[in-house]
Amino acid sequence: MAQPKHPGEAPVTIMIDRWERDLILRFGYPFEDIERQLKEAGDADLARVTDSPYWWEQVIVNLGISEREMPEIEADVDLSLGVRTLIERIADHLGLL
Repeated sequence: MAQPKHPGEAPVTIMIDRWERDLILRFGYPFEDIERQLKEAGDADLARVTDSPYWWEQVIVNLGISEREMPEIEADVDLSLGVRTLIERIADHLGLL
């Protein structure tokens, strides 16, 4: 089993598009630095977001919880697919897949 990742690890940068940004802000409950970077992107098509793998993993966990527990996501196939795809994309960037 992989060792847990800690905030001191080398940062990972992920390009996040508008749809993904909305999903993270709405359902991923991002921590301060990721949230700030997403909001600073404003109306840009892409946001370049950099943080420790640990904090990206927290976004994955939070998206997964939202996916399982929010009827709003369950009821909307596009939203459900978007959240699942985003979870997998972030996990892939972290080398978890």
